[in-house]
Amino acid sequence: MCPATDPPSSDPTTPSEGEVVSNESASRGGAVSRGRQAHQEETQAEPLRVGVLLPGETAPAWMQHAIERMVAETDVEITHVVVNEAGGPDDLSDFLAQLTVDEFREYLSSCRYRLQHYPLWAATGVLRQFGPTPEYQRPTSIENIDGVADADQYRCEPVPADGFGNHLPTEVAETVGPNTDVVVRLGFGVLKGEFLEMPTHGVLSFHRGDLESYRGQPGGLWEFLHDEPTAGVTLQRIDDDLDAGEVVVEDEVDISDATTWREVERRQIAVCEAMLAEGVGRLRDPDHEPTTPDSLGTLYTIPSGTDVLRYVGKTAVGHLRSLASGAGASDADPQANRPKWESGGDGENTADAGAPGDTSVAGRSQSSDFVKTRQ
Repeated sequence: MCPATDPPSSDPTTPSEGEVVSNESASRGGAVSRGRQAHQEETQAEPLRVGVLLPGETAPAWMQHAIERMVAETDVEITHVVVNEAGGPDDLSDFLAQLTVDEFREYLSSCRYRLQHYPLWAATGVLRQFGPTPEYQRPTSIENIDGVADADQYRCEPVPADGFGNHLPTEVAETVGPNTDVVVRLGFGVLKGEFLEMPTHGVLSFHRGDLESYRGQPGGLWEFLHDEPTAGVTLQRIDDDLDAGEVVVEDEVDISDATTWREVERRQIAVCEAMLAEGVGRLRDPDHEPTTPDSLGTLYTIPSGTDVLRYVGKTAVGHLRSLASGAGASDADPQANRPKWESGGDGENTADAGAPGDTSVAGRSQSSDFVKTRQ
């Protein structure tokens, strides 16, 4: 069995460090924002029509909590749900059992690529695979998410974009986009294309990092390796440029005493759960205008070489400190007894990097076919 880690946010052709966002994109965003504000004032009394893009038939617990909190605390109606058919089941053995011969060959090819290009990081993925699943990452059926049952549901696979990232199939994009006020991207990887401008308020997406300091992937890892005292969390309105969208909500968490990357992740995800409701609520405020970062931070990617060794060393020391202080058990399920809205949470679906065994997209053929269902 090929080792697995967190799913990648983009394919291996993700832009290199120092990618510059065009001024043309920024000026276009300003004009779109003004149009959105005018539409917003006209429809203030109506619930926002929300579309949600999900990673598969199940979603991590933190996504369920974020969606349900948005429904409970804001005036919205989830009208469209798009499920990534390439997400695969949660169990790797189940995933492999349902592959065709050609899909299995593609899967092995993906494994070989990751082993060749990220051998050390792939090795750490083996260790993470055999560790306990944190509460916030535990899968839940999307049918159990409040607010989703009455929505139109579509199942499709992402269509690879030129260079990097994905498009939604044209049929899905043209059905969902014009008929929603905002779309929340919790699946389908790095999304690009005209669909991003179709909803009235665009497409919202989480990034576990400060756009002015840490862009790219894996979320929260580089802050941990660089001994940063804090780590950012951003809800952005995305465009075609990677981690360079308009900031709807941003916050930071204290990680000065975090002994593992998992602990950094947990603290960031806990903020994400509350941030979605806050961000969607701000869309109804005529005085709120998303901001554009003054500058963009370094675009990080999957670690290699000495960075992986530093990660292994810091993680080992962190676990030893946790055991010495009697807190080792909290890393496995740190929030099992906390109230629903306080439990922590990855994510990408956040921009986390992959190694062999990723069952979300790797090794699966991608098509534009989709199926609509009504619950």
